[in-house]
Amino acid sequence: MSETETEGAALAGVRVLELGGGVAGAYCAKLFADMGAAVSRVEPVAGDPLVETLLDPGEPITRGLYLDYLNAGKIPRAEVRAAGDFDILILGEAADRPVDLPAPSTAVLDISWFGADGPYADWQGTDLIVQSLAGLVQPVGPIDGPPQFPGEHQATLIAGLSAYCAGVAALIGGRPTAPRHFEVSILEAILINADLQICQTALMGAPVPRMGVNRFVPTCPVSIHKCKAGWIGITPLTPAQWQAFCRIIDLPDFANDPELLPQRTRFPHAERMETAFNTRFPRKTAEEWAAMGREHKVPMVVVPDALGILEHPIFNARESLANFESQGETYRVPRTPFRLEKTPSRLVLEKPSGKEVLEPLDEVGTSDTPLTGIRVADFSMGWAGPLTTRMLADFGAEVIKIEAGRYPDWWRAVEWTPEAIAAKQYEKSERFSMVNRGKQSVSLDLTNPVGMALAKDLAGHCDLVVENQAAGVMSRLGLGYEHLSEGREDLIMLSMSAFGAGNAWSDTRAYGSVLEQGSGIPSFAGRPEWPPTMAHIAYGDPIGGIHGAASLLTALFHRRRTGSGQWINNTQIEAMLPFTTPALLIRQATGHEPLRRGNRHPSLVPHGVFPALGEDRWIAIAVTGIEGWRGLARAIGRDDWAEDEGLAPPKARRRIEDEIEAAISAWTVGQDGVGAAEALQIAGVAGAPLHYMDQVTEDRHLRARSFFYEIERPHTGHQWQTGLPLLLDGERYPMRGLAPLLGGDSERVLV
Repeated sequence: MSETETEGAALAGVRVLELGGGVAGAYCAKLFADMGAAVSRVEPVAGDPLVETLLDPGEPITRGLYLDYLNAGKIPRAEVRAAGDFDILILGEAADRPVDLPAPSTAVLDISWFGADGPYADWQGTDLIVQSLAGLVQPVGPIDGPPQFPGEHQATLIAGLSAYCAGVAALIGGRPTAPRHFEVSILEAILINADLQICQTALMGAPVPRMGVNRFVPTCPVSIHKCKAGWIGITPLTPAQWQAFCRIIDLPDFANDPELLPQRTRFPHAERMETAFNTRFPRKTAEEWAAMGREHKVPMVVVPDALGILEHPIFNARESLANFESQGETYRVPRTPFRLEKTPSRLVLEKPSGKEVLEPLDEVGTSDTPLTGIRVADFSMGWAGPLTTRMLADFGAEVIKIEAGRYPDWWRAVEWTPEAIAAKQYEKSERFSMVNRGKQSVSLDLTNPVGMALAKDLAGHCDLVVENQAAGVMSRLGLGYEHLSEGREDLIMLSMSAFGAGNAWSDTRAYGSVLEQGSGIPSFAGRPEWPPTMAHIAYGDPIGGIHGAASLLTALFHRRRTGSGQWINNTQIEAMLPFTTPALLIRQATGHEPLRRGNRHPSLVPHGVFPALGEDRWIAIAVTGIEGWRGLARAIGRDDWAEDEGLAPPKARRRIEDEIEAAISAWTVGQDGVGAAEALQIAGVAGAPLHYMDQVTEDRHLRARSFFYEIERPHTGHQWQTGLPLLLDGERYPMRGLAPLLGGDSERVLV
């Protein structure tokens, strides 16, 4: 990194020490490094197991490549630095934790799979295990099973990002009299993806069932189809989108079919629709179909493979990929997606030059709410933007949500009938309640000149402005950054559209499913005979939301040091790209696309989902080391395998993987999933039952750790809500208020 780049880095002067061990901790430290902090890393005494991890078991060149990516830009250090010589200490989930751990000046970020206490505190964890407990595996895959693992590193990356948010928030709060200790649970962090499903389960009185590969109810169709070349992802939801879609693909009879026009009645016709789609899409390439979708304002997008991501016109135009070197080769990988215009993340991931600005962080603060005094004008709607501002509210910011009585947040699910209005139906959405807690609501009609003037004046009294409208909408309203920042050098504004402003795809119609499709993630999930396989969460929304919060916190810290605000031009799709990093590394290292393995794993053998006792009951099992393998072999009655030294290496077990999986299934099918998982964990094996979403809020470990907020709100009644995945000095971060009533704070705020 050049001296000029370092002086412009958002976190210049911050000193971080990482005690390595585990992906979540390494990724957290990487984010600090990518935003300009000086990060030193101490390897575990026994070495980091990622050194020997193969991204592709048949390709030795991929050994340790992911660890090289995580460590790019860090300073290797042989031993722990002296106390007070750094601001942030990061403890990875597999880090050594010596009793004489030195104290940082500001905060310890202590990451673990399940937290320091609770029934699962001593359990073995993997991404598969925590995603299974979070209810995120059960809904994916064919109806008759087995359910499908959405993907490796997703929980760990989100946990690393959550810890980063805590660390930067602590820096904003100022140096305390004693360092603060943040405990970050990977299981709790991944549950940010489950917010919507938890609400839907409560509304329906039952969990959303597994409906098949790329089949969703009631949202339909949301699917991926083979074209003449490539794959196309579609999400035509509204009647207007549906009719335009049917015209594009030459299905006029479908366009006005009364059973297909409303989204809510389409799912029973999924088979008929998909059969018709599959006769049309092979007529053109995915690129051609996507271009037609953009022209007619239909959510349609190319689903790229690894090469497609590397050559993607929009990703390349936006410089979405950064470079790093490993073993003499240069690799392109997803850039940290905090698109701060003045202090962007690094494009070249390399060690600091040694010329960083290292001013001491000597501002003293003791607040548990580091954003106290920060006021936010929140123009966002739906899930992603409101999640960003919910996190800011959780950290103590005053968030003023701006919506209109005639045009409220669409997650209020308003039906404009006299009966619905009389019943205040607009106040009864659990989804809105979940993602807007701790905020105030001001009702201003932005189509009215008076309302517009009031909104602009209100924004002038705020430190931050947040919006997730379609690209360009705020500027057309006169509320863009160029308007609101006039005469204000300190304003920070976050825009978080689907594909960002100022490019050829800026007007693409997008939902969370479109972002998942367009990111390429489905190309690396599921079995090879299936189409690219989607998870059953609208990934783009929660992932975009937490990245939005991280971007704002980073910009706030920079403003605290310099007084300078800036525009943040985030895209929700770039927030998804870090999940594709292993696939991109495989493609560049080997020249071929990564193999889709279903529930199997490139390094852990065995690794999968197996039938348990009862209808549609399953257990996840992952063997992470030789002792885990021996414990599993003995549990299933194969002492001979446990004692066979020839089966100690995972590559030896891979040769009989089918036989091993058959033996596991023969044992698990007669076992209660919960009891079997507990027995396996005692034996040192990573195992967990696959939770349905209604079991997640009843989970004994999460309840014991007080993870969920139990609320009672007017009109919505009783509700469980996910909290921040943080304990501060041993205490759960408290909730800071219920979701507001529509316009309920207008008079107080405006007067």
